[in-house]
Amino acid sequence: MLNVKRLCLVSAALLLSFSVHAQIYKWVDENGQTHYSQQPPESGQAETVDVPPPPPINPDEARDEVQELIEQQQAADQAELQAEQQAREEAEQEAVREENCRIAQENLRSYQNNPGRRIMDQEGNVTRLTEEDRQQKIQEFQEQVDLYCQ
Repeated sequence: MLNVKRLCLVSAALLLSFSVHAQIYKWVDENGQTHYSQQPPESGQAETVDVPPPPPINPDEARDEVQELIEQQQAADQAELQAEQQAREEAEQEAVREENCRIAQENLRSYQNNPGRRIMDQEGNVTRLTEEDRQQKIQEFQEQVDLYCQ
């Protein structure tokens, strides 16, 4: 949609450049500054300046230039979409990392603050961890905290 609008604007500008030829007025004000305008000054004392029309435009070159502009815009749009996608993915990864950090810290505190912790195995039996197993779990959770909470 944006490219169609851009193509229409460029085409209109090209068409107008062939037919536009305005009268230009030049005058010097009381401060010595030179002015140019399409409207004559109120004093009426101005000379007209003949501005030649712009040089003719080769339609093939103009079409190629417009096509190149469209391709550049499409490439810029694609790059912007990719950057937005990458930013979303990075934000999602950051949210997962933060959640993993929170869980690791919570698990570490739980094992550090509860030396008599009981755990349930896969068969549903409840047992106490040995101090050696508890220290091993603390070490594992500390490594997770170090990994996720940088």
